[in-house]
Amino acid sequence: MLGDLELLLLLVFSEAQPSFIFSWLSSNGYTYKATNRLIELAKQDEMNGSREALKTLLYEKIQQLRLNLEIFSKKSETLMEIFTLTLLTAPIMLYSLGIFQPWLLPQITIVLMALNMLILMLYSNLYPRELRVMKLPRKMLPIVLYPALATPVAKTLFPEIPLEKLLLIFLTISIPASILIYRETRQITKELQENLEILVKVSSSPFHVFSHLDPKLLKKDTKTELSKTVRIAVYLLGLWGTEKRGLAELKNIYEEILKTLKEIRARGTISALSNLVSLFLLGFSSSLITQLLSTLASRDMLASLGIIIDPAQLYTWIELYLIYASIVYTFGLALLSLGSPSFYPLWLPLSILTTLAGLISGKKLLGW
Repeated sequence: MLGDLELLLLLVFSEAQPSFIFSWLSSNGYTYKATNRLIELAKQDEMNGSREALKTLLYEKIQQLRLNLEIFSKKSETLMEIFTLTLLTAPIMLYSLGIFQPWLLPQITIVLMALNMLILMLYSNLYPRELRVMKLPRKMLPIVLYPALATPVAKTLFPEIPLEKLLLIFLTISIPASILIYRETRQITKELQENLEILVKVSSSPFHVFSHLDPKLLKKDTKTELSKTVRIAVYLLGLWGTEKRGLAELKNIYEEILKTLKEIRARGTISALSNLVSLFLLGFSSSLITQLLSTLASRDMLASLGIIIDPAQLYTWIELYLIYASIVYTFGLALLSLGSPSFYPLWLPLSILTTLAGLISGKKLLGW
């Protein structure tokens, strides 16, 4: 569905009247949702025979995107700080407490899991709506679901399987999904770049738009609403004409949007990846705590203090949280880097590998 920014790209640079463009979109099966302000300004410009009001609104939107970039940077840093505390640091501290009060461990784990999901939900609109161009097609839904479901199934079928082997299975299962999601993101990125190439070509050519661009190409299905808008805009400019200055302005506006999108993705990715060390430490510390529990239980040291524990049950909760943290961390990474948690399989192998490295390092330290 086309929003205000997409509609403004269509309305500002075309010679056709706004009412005609709205009618053309509806009759050709394109859905849109315009705010009351945009509709009022479109009526005003149509009465005045100009595009000044709409153009002012468009440049306000572009200015807001630049401002949103700075807001995003601050919010992403805050999100990762909270995530580091609740997802990665707090469990280590609470598990240490759980050694002496083991009956608290299940409640602690459940509360932490719920808290982290709540944080993700609160930050789900972190990306500006106009820049949330990355969307997975519905046909890829099984790819999103199966990595997260495969591990619980494996644990149910093989309850005695060691955590390291379980994570290796999880890693192996996650790689195909990661590759497919990566290919999808590359195709979207390529499409966004092709839009710019189209605009450069039509704005620099002295000939009519359709002399070197097939109209059918411009009306083909695209992976993003932004690409659809740019190509419809070029198509309508070919139908109804515009000054070369208008094409150059459209190119410059799109270039600014693309630049902002790339920058926001880069900042989000760097912010999220910087916390991989914390994920490693979670795996490392979980390994140490598990081994400490095993040692204390085998020597009846806790029993002498009146603390009765079932090590196997505690291991299960620690393992559960470690796998959960590996997945939820990738939700946050996908949200920051691509604007949607549904892209989490892209980062899953890296997350699992980091957790596994921490887990093995902890065991190696104590010579297990």
